[in-house]
Amino acid sequence: MRELYALVFSVCVVLIGTEMIVRLFPEKSGSLIHALAALMLLVVLVNGILKLQSGVSLDFDLTETGEVESTITQSCAEKGTAILKERLSALLKSAGMDVPAANIDIWYTQDDDGVVTVERVRVRVRFATDIDRADALLRSVLTEAIPVDVYV
Repeated sequence: MRELYALVFSVCVVLIGTEMIVRLFPEKSGSLIHALAALMLLVVLVNGILKLQSGVSLDFDLTETGEVESTITQSCAEKGTAILKERLSALLKSAGMDVPAANIDIWYTQDDDGVVTVERVRVRVRFATDIDRADALLRSVLTEAIPVDVYV
C-alpha cells in the first residue's frame, strides 16, 4: 500500500512541478515543457507500476506453499523406502530366499526438515526355515538401530 501512495505522490509532484514551470515562465511554456512533463509523468508511472508489480507475486512459487513442499518430500520418502525395499529384496534373494519387495514393510518417520528415519522393518518369508537366516542377515545389514521382524 505504501508503494501506491508513493506512486500517487510522485505523479502529483510531477504535475504540480509542470504547472509551476508553465505559470512562472508563460512565454517559454511551449511544447518542449509539455513534452518534458509528459515524459517525466510517463517515467514516474512506469517506475511506480514496476515497483507495485514487484511487490505482488503473480507466479506460483512451490517453495512458498507448505502443502506442495510436504507432498514433494513425502513422495521422496516413499521413493526412498521403495528403493530400500528393492535392495533388501535383492539382498535376501542373493542369500537364497525369494522375498518380493511387496512382502517387505518399512515404517518411517519424517521430521519437519524432511529428514526420513527408518523406524522398523518387517519381512514376510515363505518358509519357517528362512526366518532365522533372514533375521540374522537383515540385522547385520540394518544394525541394531532399526528393529527387524521376520515372520512367515
